[in-house]
Amino acid sequence: MKDDKTSSPAVELKGIRKGFGERTILDGIDLVIARGEVLVLVGPSGSGKSTLLKIVSGIEMPDAGEVWLSGECCTNTPPYRRPVHTVFQNYALFPHLDVAGNVAFPLAVAGVPRAQRQPLVEQALSWVHMQRHARRRIEALSGGEKQRVALARALVDQPKCVLLDEPLSALDPHLRAGTLDLLQELQAELGLTYLFITHDREEALRIGHRIGVLNHGRLEQIGPPEEVYRRPKTAFVASFLGKINWLSGMSSPVSGRSEIEICGCHIKADHKPAVPAGRVKVGLRPEDVRIGASGRIQARVVSRLFFGDSTTIRVQTADDCELVVDQRPASDAAVGETVWLDWSADAMHLFPDDESNARASDVGIGPHPTGAGVKEHV
Repeated sequence: MKDDKTSSPAVELKGIRKGFGERTILDGIDLVIARGEVLVLVGPSGSGKSTLLKIVSGIEMPDAGEVWLSGECCTNTPPYRRPVHTVFQNYALFPHLDVAGNVAFPLAVAGVPRAQRQPLVEQALSWVHMQRHARRRIEALSGGEKQRVALARALVDQPKCVLLDEPLSALDPHLRAGTLDLLQELQAELGLTYLFITHDREEALRIGHRIGVLNHGRLEQIGPPEEVYRRPKTAFVASFLGKINWLSGMSSPVSGRSEIEICGCHIKADHKPAVPAGRVKVGLRPEDVRIGASGRIQARVVSRLFFGDSTTIRVQTADDCELVVDQRPASDAAVGETVWLDWSADAMHLFPDDESNARASDVGIGPHPTGAGVKEHV
């Protein structure tokens, strides 16, 4: 019985392994990307993100495992015959061709007759709002325009999956938001499938239908953005997807749940199963901690940064616990003032104390609004 290819995943990776010398880059990756889905992969440098993208595109071959694209095994299929295209962060446009020539290139490689290329090129340029620039030289374009041409080239023959290798990293901040809007609009309008790699937390959370977090060649967690952000399975995932305060605590299982002693305060955590008794790492995201006239513990304001609609405040408790608190709307708590801190029990992320915890600043997910006098606990 034949498989129905129209219902097959756009991309399916089975047991992908890859190493260079004695170093393992990808360690048994199993991954399914549905048609019309946006899957974002994040992870520190060297975690295997780019290698995985190259294996899907055919630029790299896996040491073990299989690559399936739209129901066909493409593990040994050369790149030019795979139904995917890549948008690179450095654009990778041909300077000797004009805009239309660059967009037409995949069609020429695929053997599409010249007479049939023009309407397809015009359509792709209209998708990215570059149809008036078809005859311009590449060197005459801005960075944002070059990225749109690269995107049009990737879409011109409507591939089964578009591979986006940090496509916004070379753009100025004011262009990034507009280009991300365009990517989302095209995905929704054309039903595109994206495999998107980024180091930017906000990009990942905004565009991804699902987010996968890679660490040392393994997927530590994959799921919808809110689930991965709010219910991280490891301390690494919790750190990598945003700012977080890490505090030491003691866990005492009570009636299937955990009672946590933290900063001199006993809190019944709504976590099942209970964290094993003993020392634990307690993570609190800055936006989950509230400053008010009453609360769980008292603290002194050490520093304050004002950002218009929000304030980032660093506080210190009597027993030297330090936390960063993001207040929205902006708080008027002054440096030196004594305040009360509070948070909901389900806002605490609990992990065994022996679990490794990577600093988000070390692994490069961001950016975050920090400055002099504010320390991120990640």
